[in-house]
Amino acid sequence: MRLLHTSAGDHWRDMLRRPDGTVSDRIRSLQVEQAFWNQQMASGPPKPDSYAAAVWKALRQLTASSAVSSVLEIGPGWGNYTFLLGRAFACLGCVDISPDNLTFLAEKARQESISLVTFCSAWETAETGRWDLVFGYNCLYRVTEPELFLLKMNRTARKLCVIGMNRPPELPWLPALEEAGLAIHYTRQGCRELLNVLTSLGLKGKLVTVPNHRSFRYSDREALLDRAGQFLLEPCPREKLWKILEPFHRQEADGSLVCEYAFLSQLLVWAPVNFEEETNL
Repeated sequence: MRLLHTSAGDHWRDMLRRPDGTVSDRIRSLQVEQAFWNQQMASGPPKPDSYAAAVWKALRQLTASSAVSSVLEIGPGWGNYTFLLGRAFACLGCVDISPDNLTFLAEKARQESISLVTFCSAWETAETGRWDLVFGYNCLYRVTEPELFLLKMNRTARKLCVIGMNRPPELPWLPALEEAGLAIHYTRQGCRELLNVLTSLGLKGKLVTVPNHRSFRYSDREALLDRAGQFLLEPCPREKLWKILEPFHRQEADGSLVCEYAFLSQLLVWAPVNFEEETNL
């Protein structure tokens, strides 16, 4: 497969890299990514993320006038949006690289009498046919070929393409770790960078920004420090780490620590273009 690279796509790829030039194991290895989701499902699928409600409301407003009846969801995970989509539209499909995710979603869809077609594949190589709406949210963290990803969406959708992400950073204290001189890794790219890639491909999209909020709760100080340690590329004394993190959290009566985070969710939206038809005009 010949890959199309643009300068905007190269910038996206640069942002995937850690300060030491490497990429995460979940990007590098399909097996690591599948094992991650297998572990998630083994411990019981989490509840839908609280911030999904605001994203869903924005998506419904976008599709209200589009006469959408079929929707294909990319990277549904454990189903933040899957069953909302299944109840709102007549036909639903899901593409995911995790067979565990798809098995869980298919069983839950059966229980809710939702018709669901699943495709166990990377999006870039999935053979799904065409759908009115192609949608995905927070499914881009492994994408190294954003040009191919967006062009595949454009070819697959009949009426509307919507791809979204939470605007980085994913936690409000991550920049404070960097300001303290610590080497860390986290998702740095968002929909603004993705819009630049889309524009470089000759497609016109718009960004829809949704104010959002979520709470992060940790059972105690040690649990918070363990979570922060997952972002570090080198060891850091826990007392130093705590001094950075403490101002971002309040302690509850039960000893737990809570971080309230106001952030932006963003949706990149465009109407698909048939380049072949344009060429023939």
